[in-house]
Amino acid sequence: MICFLWTLLGIYLKCTLCDRSCGERNHVIGAEGGDVLLQVDPDGVMGDITWFLSGNHFATSEPGKIIKIRDSRYKEKVDSTEDGSVLMKNLAKKDEGTYIASTLKSTSGIEELCALIYDLRVYEMLSDDNIEIDYEVSSNETCNVTFICIVRTSDVTITWESSTNTDVNVTSNVVHVQDPDLKVIYTCTAWNPISSVSKSVTPWKYCKIGRQQISEDYKDMNIIRLKLAGFLLIITCFILGHHIKTEVVVSSTDNK
Repeated sequence: MICFLWTLLGIYLKCTLCDRSCGERNHVIGAEGGDVLLQVDPDGVMGDITWFLSGNHFATSEPGKIIKIRDSRYKEKVDSTEDGSVLMKNLAKKDEGTYIASTLKSTSGIEELCALIYDLRVYEMLSDDNIEIDYEVSSNETCNVTFICIVRTSDVTITWESSTNTDVNVTSNVVHVQDPDLKVIYTCTAWNPISSVSKSVTPWKYCKIGRQQISEDYKDMNIIRLKLAGFLLIITCFILGHHIKTEVVVSSTDNK
């Protein structure tokens, strides 16, 4: 029991006294489902390396030795390399966080506790299924098209560009195109630090579709008008014929 308490005290002191950083803060990026290495510089490392996440001591590594897993949730999640670095496997968003590797290092003959800090961010690998473009066409004397770039994931940056490299009228993920040129192509790109995906549209084609739709709507309206006029003509003829027939019957009765 006493040994156990001393072990806990040692871990506590190792974590709280190592206020000096072993080096620059490391910004580490990984992909969901992939692996990432929390690299340790083994030069001067004396003994083991204690790994923490949010105050939880989940593992202990040491150059040349097998990693010791202290939290069973990390049994299939972490491994170590020959130099004591930790390999995080099968990454998920929940693995994001600030990892601290506490160790005793010897520099110029001076031994001191220090910490390596790793800020891990995990991103989704983007695919064509993540992006689509919706549109709306309005046409008076000119054709105006509004495109909305829809990305079905978070932590992405969305940009628009044209094939002519001209300025694009963009508001957030929406682009407005007025009286588009026949050959100009607009491309929406969604990207994060590990991947990107793009989708392109030709505004003129949507104007053409819009005009065809307007023409078809006009044609449909004309057909409806003709059918309605024909129906009204039949009704009028029926009423007129009935009226004439009634007048003839009445006139014949009066002559008798």
